[in-house]
Amino acid sequence: MSASDPQFASYTRTAIVLHWVIAPAVIVQFTWGWVMQTIPKQPPGMRVDAFNMHKSIGLTILALMVLRALWRWRHPAPALPAMPAWQATLARTTHGVIYACLFLMPLAGYLGSVFSGYPVKYFGTALPSWGWKDDAIKNAMSVAHFTVSWVLLGAVTLHVAGALKHWLWNRDGLVARMGIGRAPDGAPQPISAATGPPSR
Repeated sequence: MSASDPQFASYTRTAIVLHWVIAPAVIVQFTWGWVMQTIPKQPPGMRVDAFNMHKSIGLTILALMVLRALWRWRHPAPALPAMPAWQATLARTTHGVIYACLFLMPLAGYLGSVFSGYPVKYFGTALPSWGWKDDAIKNAMSVAHFTVSWVLLGAVTLHVAGALKHWLWNRDGLVARMGIGRAPDGAPQPISAATGPPSR
């Protein structure tokens, strides 16, 4: 890959910020989702608060993903630099799966809560109740939420492995497109550079 390759372009500042806000939120959310299962059901207060926090973070991630998708629609991702076809296909597929999961997972969690018969609270504020108690829908959404969580884990693992490969093994500066490290000489600089990319 040439340092002056016109395909080597950084993501926009907004895309980079959204990525680095959503990524740690997803890690915290995934971890907390398992930890909260270990909280005793009695007395109910601590467990209920833990689940409400999980739901609130999930809805926040969903809102951020809507914003990210809208931004991506108006600001397409930079083209991938030259690489084997299978790697490019895997990269695009992994990104697509992660995007889909980050919509489906919180949506399934929200719908499961709506049809659980309990109010859905967003950081303590009860949201409008429009559903009804329906155990069949609730259980279906719970299964979907659980299944998608494992698909997301696999996709994120591939994504991180690919990023580490380019960063530590290939050392081709590809991850600089998302604000990590340095881009090749002559390539557009990431957000961390003093000059930074053009405001977009």
